[in-house]
Amino acid sequence: MAALDAGREIMNIYRRGFKVDLKADGSPLTLADRLANEIILDKLSQFTIPVISEEKPLPDYSQRKSWEYFWLIDPLDGTKEFVNRNEEFTVNIALVYKSKPIAGIVTAPALNFGYMGIQSTGAYKIPDLQEAKTLSEIDFSNPEEHFLKLNPVVPDKNRILVSSRSHIDDGNSEIIRKLFGHKNDLKTIHAGSALKFGLLAEGKAHFYLRNDKIWEWDTAAGHALLLAAGGELFNWPDGSDLSYNKETLKNPGFVACSSKNVSELLKAKLSL
Repeated sequence: MAALDAGREIMNIYRRGFKVDLKADGSPLTLADRLANEIILDKLSQFTIPVISEEKPLPDYSQRKSWEYFWLIDPLDGTKEFVNRNEEFTVNIALVYKSKPIAGIVTAPALNFGYMGIQSTGAYKIPDLQEAKTLSEIDFSNPEEHFLKLNPVVPDKNRILVSSRSHIDDGNSEIIRKLFGHKNDLKTIHAGSALKFGLLAEGKAHFYLRNDKIWEWDTAAGHALLLAAGGELFNWPDGSDLSYNKETLKNPGFVACSSKNVSELLKAKLSL
């Protein structure tokens, strides 16, 4: 699979050392980002489906606005985690249909596990990426035979909020006050990259929220995973669904929840 092959090359570079360049916006870029992107694009070229990637020139909106299906990828999500060597970086690949993510894979090559979610099939944890590399495409089409089915539950108490490890957003406190009140039982943990969505899909965390603007490729694969696990994500502050392939690919703020029922209760508070 594309994500597994990209992860193998990322780890080769991670182990031998690398130079860090800066993009125009000041964010880091490494050889691992570039080579992982090339590997994924090559693997996906067998499909007649267009691709949006963080590391690929973006087609003009006049061209892509008519796309029905497209791949949305982040070859190395959490480059800051990669550079800081804390291992919480991921490879993210999503398939989007009519602005909604319908399938996604998130792999953490340094941690040797990953997640996949497919609409109408479900969400799964891939417990061993090394072992998964020996599987065929047919095996991946029958995930229940090889991976762990995920079915998270949000408890009434001791609920967990997962927050970014590298990006501090003071605006999150506004969302927390609105949705959970000044006094709440939320415990906060931290994780890098799209692993936050994986924690929600596993039920190890229950909420993930951001008030700052991040890119569509940062959320698409994790969003697909969350939906497949029975969770939901909505825009902050209006409660609408997050859509993809917008004219501007920056997302608004959002709230992700590992349960659709709890998400509906939170959205009801937005109008109060």
